This record gives sequence, structure tokens and C-alpha cells, in this order.
Amino acid sequence: MTRLQLGVIGATALVITALLFTLERIAAYTRWHALVATGVWPEEPTVMDLLAQNWFIPLFGFIAIICFFMAGNSVKATTTKTGTTAS
Repeated sequence: MTRLQLGVIGATALVITALLFTLERIAAYTRWHALVATGVWPEEPTVMDLLAQNWFIPLFGFIAIICFFMAGNSVKATTTKTGTTAS
């Protein structure tokens, strides 16, 4: 895979991670607001451990980090005028 492909995959995985995390937070706060409106839950939630509840968020985050490191370490071999490859 080329450096550009790894960067695009990493950026896509990072966007998916952020989108999933945001949607999970929206769903949790919407549920909390509905419970407060009915009087079932009188206090604000203090800890929302979304990273342990939805395993796709850390999975895509890990994929993004790995792809970014791989893109940073990939070296493209170029050819010089004499025909030898430079590293």
C-alpha cells in the first residue's frame, strides 16, 4: 500500500471513530433527557464509559493510529538518473 492509501484509510477510520463516538454521546444524552423529563432519573449522569460499551470506537481508533504510523514509516524508492534506486 502506498503512503497516500494508508493516510486515507487512517483518516477515514479516524472520522468513523469520531462519528461513532458523537452518535453514542447524542443517544446517551437523549435517553438521559427523556428519563429526566419523566422523572425517572433525577440527576445528571456523571460517567459515560462509551469506549467500553461500543468496541467499534477503540477498534477504528486503533486502526487509524496503526495506518498513520505505517504511512509515516513508508518510504517510496525513487530511481536516480543512473538507474539505481535510492533509499
